[in-house]
Amino acid sequence: MNNIDYFFNPRSVAVIGASREPRKFGRIIMENFVKRFKGDVFPVNPGTGKVMNRTCYDSVKDIPYEVDLAVIVIPARYVEGVL
Repeated sequence: MNNIDYFFNPRSVAVIGASREPRKFGRIIMENFVKRFKGDVFPVNPGTGKVMNRTCYDSVKDIPYEVDLAVIVIPARYVEGVL
């Protein structure tokens, strides 16, 4: 896989900021990936437990599978710390 393929053709995605709350962007993005993406989708949000009946990881580092792409859906002031 070329480096650019990870972006355009990922096999798995981590949604950082996934939410259980229906009106939050983290939930909307998560729903779109689950409905339309063919690969694995991993929600990430510390202390959340489950999102859409999927294990929600506290950190990308906790995901026991390879992650090709991370989508960050959190307030801008926290993005630097997440990176």
